[in-house]
Amino acid sequence: MKKIFYILILLFNITYSDIHYGYLKEIEISFCMDECSEYFIEPEGGPGQENPINIIFNNNFNNIDLYLERYVVVEIGQEINCVECNAFEVEEINLSDDCLLPVSCLADPCLVASPCELNTPVSCESVYCGGCYADFYDLNNNLVDCYNINDCTDVGNVSFGMCDMYLGIALVNGQCSHVSGCGWIVDGVDYSNDFYNSFLECEENCMEVDYLCEDIEDNYEELHTGVYSECELDNDCVAVWGNCDIGLGGCHYAVNTEEYPFYQINALVNDWGTYECGGGVCDCMGLPNSVCNDGNCNLAYCFDENPVGCFSAGCPEGYECIDVPGNCTPSSCFCDESNWYGNWICTEDCGGGTCLPILYGDINFDSFINVSDVVLLINFILNPDTSEYLEIADIDGNSEINILDVVLLVNMILTNY
Repeated sequence: MKKIFYILILLFNITYSDIHYGYLKEIEISFCMDECSEYFIEPEGGPGQENPINIIFNNNFNNIDLYLERYVVVEIGQEINCVECNAFEVEEINLSDDCLLPVSCLADPCLVASPCELNTPVSCESVYCGGCYADFYDLNNNLVDCYNINDCTDVGNVSFGMCDMYLGIALVNGQCSHVSGCGWIVDGVDYSNDFYNSFLECEENCMEVDYLCEDIEDNYEELHTGVYSECELDNDCVAVWGNCDIGLGGCHYAVNTEEYPFYQINALVNDWGTYECGGGVCDCMGLPNSVCNDGNCNLAYCFDENPVGCFSAGCPEGYECIDVPGNCTPSSCFCDESNWYGNWICTEDCGGGTCLPILYGDINFDSFINVSDVVLLINFILNPDTSEYLEIADIDGNSEINILDVVLLVNMILTNY
């Protein structure tokens, strides 16, 4: 029974489906004042030559303006009864170049048309019905408007790569957000026009809601927490000034030195001034220290240098943390801020480690390079599965430890390096 029902529906649709050619027009004056009196198809012969056909579009049709005053082919379905008038429902509409009286153009429209302003690949088709037209289509063969474009593309589903380069502020899943990545071009599409220098620009161009001072404050605080303050060692952290001199944020923050988003912060400060926001202004003391506690950077208002050893604090580039006998450095310290100027309270052990310049080839860390280091390096090469990579043994710095490093080490010993 259901099969018979579906077949009847199919036959019904086929019966009422028809193809018409002509120019899509808007009805300017009509005795009807309903949705059935908005558009009609005018045959190529012009008014009075053939009967026009009133048509109506459903909600699935976008960019109807691209077809107005153009020669089109329309597939119509059943007749719709409105309040005062009737019209045939449009099932499909396309531009057509099958007119009987094409226009003679001086040049190929696609060759003289302005470049398409969209960031997506398009193809151009020249059409001569009713004028000289260059029509652009996307990769899915959809007619697109290259010149009256919305500058906002939601890039929430676009992967710009795992790089840390700051790209700007864009619409991400309906919200203006900071975006980082490897570049603005992804899969051949240039998204650079979809990025803005400030939240103000993004909000004004992409969103209907007002961008408020509270939004700037929330974004500002967000950029000083989470991934921006995660750490493993104390050296990962740095104390930075807030912008409380203009009423935005607090006095100081502890953030990750590599992740701190300077460009984004500057954009928010500019927005704060543009919107003439204000707030309480604080009188800050000097910058404190910063430490890594439980994976997060924290402020430490002990203004003396933290005496903790390098196994906790880390070493600067070119140095390595070594447990040197006789050098007593604590393995853990915390800042006691019970008074105005805090004091460091440290453990009494001496296993904190000391930063020493990396002496490539000093495999046994005795501050000398000799035959003992050669023996250790050879054993290291012969037993790679039981040894971890040591930067100090990589003499040529190619991230591999092999016989070439042994040759270089022997040469260093022979020439007194």
